[in-house]
Amino acid sequence: MVKNLFHGFVFLAPFTSFFAISAWLRLPVIANQLLLLIVIVSVLIYGKVKTKFIFKEDLYLLVFLALVWVSLLLGYREKRSFNHTLAYTNAIVFFFFLSKYVVKHIKITSRQISRTMCFSFVVSSLIILIDFIGINYFDFSFRKLFSVVDGKVSNMDYYIRSGFRRVGGVAEEPGTMALFYNLYFGATLYFLIREKHIKTVAFCVVLFLFCHFAMLSSAGIALALFCSLTAFLFEKISRNKITKKQINWIFIFIIFTLITLISMLIFNIGNMRFHLVEFGNKIMFNESGTVTSSGQRIFQWKRALTNFIQHPIFGHGPGFGVHEDHEGYLSVYLTILADIGIIAFIFFVAFQEAIFKKVIQLSNTVRPFLFFAVTTSFLHLCIVSDFYHAPLWILLVLIQLIYTEEKAGIL
Repeated sequence: MVKNLFHGFVFLAPFTSFFAISAWLRLPVIANQLLLLIVIVSVLIYGKVKTKFIFKEDLYLLVFLALVWVSLLLGYREKRSFNHTLAYTNAIVFFFFLSKYVVKHIKITSRQISRTMCFSFVVSSLIILIDFIGINYFDFSFRKLFSVVDGKVSNMDYYIRSGFRRVGGVAEEPGTMALFYNLYFGATLYFLIREKHIKTVAFCVVLFLFCHFAMLSSAGIALALFCSLTAFLFEKISRNKITKKQINWIFIFIIFTLITLISMLIFNIGNMRFHLVEFGNKIMFNESGTVTSSGQRIFQWKRALTNFIQHPIFGHGPGFGVHEDHEGYLSVYLTILADIGIIAFIFFVAFQEAIFKKVIQLSNTVRPFLFFAVTTSFLHLCIVSDFYHAPLWILLVLIQLIYTEEKAGIL
């Protein structure tokens, strides 16, 4: 039962808007807390406690969590601050360390975890496509199935962009869904390549492209393209195996893309000039005003840096950014800097660096896909507010597990 519940948690991790009971109590959290209770009961009954599931880099994360509580005690110490401290604790202790403990306790393999992530990716993709077609052509909406206890907080929003209603899939909105989707896509490719399901890889890539069109998250698309290119170039440089034919194909692709874009701009096909300018403004943060996506981020980032300078060591306290302005700082990294301080920020980045090094040391066969997943995740944290997304912590657990299995010669 513990194993099935864990896989349920992994499968449901991106489902942050489906059947939410409240803004905090959502399906992944419910599954995770049930998992905790069952593990505690099993330990009490059988008395088996696994201890060798903590790696050296995990100590950075534990110090970071300790600094979160120190910042709470030294900060503004209101109810919101305590709630945010609990949220940090829940993400690190329950999403990360509990998952690691369960994996060690009942001997779950990386193949089994990535297989569940693959299923979740496919189901999420189908929901995104069905919802996109339904809301734009048939007046059908998945929102009718969702909880409205907290209104849109626990629901999925639709955004009108480029003439279509863009969907948020199984998350709150397209930007958050893009983070989960890119992450699970990388894990899916890892599983399919490992299992040698080459034909299915092509199917998932096509599915990935269609779903990104349905969501049209500017950051999600840009990060997917950037990290795909970065992973490709890293592999070629590290192996010193880029061929003349591959260079030619890259050159042809670039020329074809440029010709297509220029033609569409000249003839303004599908009002392309407006859409391209709009997309470029979002990516380059050229939008003005606090009501636009990038304009709001620039405003909040300036506020975050101002607050950081005021209290650089331990910050203003967890949740202060949201306490001061409900939008928050719209960046996990700046939130840590301004709310918790520079010392906590250094330990969190050190933990990320250690995880990234583990990815670099993986075998050439699977490394590109985990490289894509982890880089998209870490970069996406620059422009999202929430630290507590379960999919991110599941990915980190998966990376540590794959690294351990490869070192032990299990893979």
